[in-house]
Amino acid sequence: MKKVGKVKVETSLKSPDIFVRTSRNEIEGFDRSKIVESLIKETGISRELAEEIALEVERGIKALDLEFISAPLIREIVNVKLLERGLEEARKSYTRLGLPVYDVTKLIERGSNENANLQHNPETIHKLVADGVMKEYALLHILPSELADAHMRGEIHIHDLEYFATRPYCFQHDLRWFLKNGLKVDGTGENTAVAGPAKNAEVAVLHAAKALAAAQTNFAGGQGLDFFNVWLAPYLAGKSYREMKQLAQMFVYEMAQMYVARGGQTVFSDIDIEYGVPSIVADMPAVLPGGVVRDSVTYGDFEEEAIKFAHAITEVYLEGDYLGKPFFFPKPNYKLRKECFRKEGFEEFMIAVHRCVAKFGTPYFLNLLAGYLPDNVFAQCCRLVLSPDANDWKDFERGCMRTGSLQVVSINLPRIAYESRDEDELFDLLLERMILARRIIEIKADVIKRGMENGSLPFLTQDVDGEPYYRVDKVVRSIGFVGLNEMLKAFTGEELHESEAAWNFGLKVIKFMMDTAVEWSKETGLRWVITQTPAESTAYRFARLDRKYFRDAVVQGEGDSIYYTNSSHCRVSANIPLFRRLKIEGSFHPLCNGGMMAHVWLGESSPSPELLWKLTKKIATKTLIGYWAYTKDMTYCRRCQKVSGGISDTCPSCGSKDVECYSRITGYYQRVSGWNEGKKRELKDRHRFKFGESP
Repeated sequence: MKKVGKVKVETSLKSPDIFVRTSRNEIEGFDRSKIVESLIKETGISRELAEEIALEVERGIKALDLEFISAPLIREIVNVKLLERGLEEARKSYTRLGLPVYDVTKLIERGSNENANLQHNPETIHKLVADGVMKEYALLHILPSELADAHMRGEIHIHDLEYFATRPYCFQHDLRWFLKNGLKVDGTGENTAVAGPAKNAEVAVLHAAKALAAAQTNFAGGQGLDFFNVWLAPYLAGKSYREMKQLAQMFVYEMAQMYVARGGQTVFSDIDIEYGVPSIVADMPAVLPGGVVRDSVTYGDFEEEAIKFAHAITEVYLEGDYLGKPFFFPKPNYKLRKECFRKEGFEEFMIAVHRCVAKFGTPYFLNLLAGYLPDNVFAQCCRLVLSPDANDWKDFERGCMRTGSLQVVSINLPRIAYESRDEDELFDLLLERMILARRIIEIKADVIKRGMENGSLPFLTQDVDGEPYYRVDKVVRSIGFVGLNEMLKAFTGEELHESEAAWNFGLKVIKFMMDTAVEWSKETGLRWVITQTPAESTAYRFARLDRKYFRDAVVQGEGDSIYYTNSSHCRVSANIPLFRRLKIEGSFHPLCNGGMMAHVWLGESSPSPELLWKLTKKIATKTLIGYWAYTKDMTYCRRCQKVSGGISDTCPSCGSKDVECYSRITGYYQRVSGWNEGKKRELKDRHRFKFGESP
């Protein structure tokens, strides 16, 4: 019998003089045979070698004369012995994943600013600790060393690395499927209650909210619902406008208050809103209450309901929450179609939408007037915008259109400029980095296929007409890019907006990327796309790493608050007319077939809705911008609970310094206090547009 602290441990183990605090949270006597068996099982080395290493470890531990030793420390000692023998691959397999005590303590006490959506709370702390382990797991166990090292060096960035081993990226759902078939939020119905097809509007709206929340447990990125007001219109027949608004309010509040996603977040969600029923769906048989479908009843029969519901949703966003703050999720995407401009009441509706822009900056705009976009696109996450292919249209007609991105890997473009001596070398390096990204995404495809086979992604494996709900080979593979502006400055000596030559070379770079993706799509039969990366943390990470490795790195900001310009945007602080900026940035949108975004940073606290709508029409008809948003900075006072325009340290109403500022960080609004230092500096640098300036 030996005392360990206040615990008396009865033992007859082989080495009662050494006690181990095991990973099972138990105390046991040391037994070197356990080292032998674990080495054989985890690394595949021979029993003879394992016994030799275990004996050396035992001797070393005894020489330390410790009363107890932890299991992690034993592993570290074993790993040293493996390294001494040159067994690096065995060492990687035997490594224990985890975080230093200091890092966990810091997360508990101070949190993290890597993701502005995360509040400092117990669920977030738990998520961030788990994220650290899962990132290590992906880099050590799933990815070959050269790919992991490329990410760690900052040549590329693997987005949502913490979910690489478990989840695909983002997804666009078809609400009709859930309305027709009901809802199994766990994917099987074995762990949760199963709901049948909705028979009334309230249940239909709740099905929409719960489907997005359930899907978020199986996806790393955003969840979207297209034709939101159109698919729900048949459930609204006979409802008054007041009842419709109550339903809209119920949905928005559900999505803005379900604090259940990925370690303490609301669901990262989008809804696409139409003015009425577009001609492409008007003749489709409608899913009616109870999941009934009749060929004689089409969505075109519910034009009035769709329009009223669009008004109701917009009014909910305009009013904000109980305290008068804006709703950040779900993000409302308003589609601009040529046919809308011919419909009665469209102008009035758009003025209402732009009142919401003027007050909160909430709406986003999908520009289907741009000649390169088809009759419909699907948008979700920060800026994913996908055009349907032939198979997607077939799914659409069958009532279960579903698409998304498997994984995003971004290229550090400035790094390529620093490492290139001439143009040929630059494009060779760009192709090499794209191939690295491709290899990573191909590995991700295998990971997700295995996950679906072993049952770890139950929501994704639901049956849809003999196919799984999620089809790995039908979603897109996304390659992003960061810092085109800084690449051009480093390579040509001029920024994107400073000369036609720099602009044209930038177009050449991104066209090369798109042409390569198109070629890969033909070669593989899979969909490879180029996307403008959100880069919430990536632009900051790349800039810091490049400043470390390259003395002459071209970065924005100063000190520790540095960043790269996102994707193919002009430098945010560039003092150039708005339409010159949009003309330059819009020229890249047709080349980014996996997603794009333009920002108009507003400099007025109360812009005119009428002037904003006039500006929207001009952007939609005079530029190639495919997707954009107006960003209005806001200050919220915790004392008087008022929201005012602009970023301020004090409340303009009551003078209190107890304020929180809000702005759009990338593709969504969030508290500025949660931003990383690079994004905070970018916020300060943004050149804001004011009416009266030359557009």
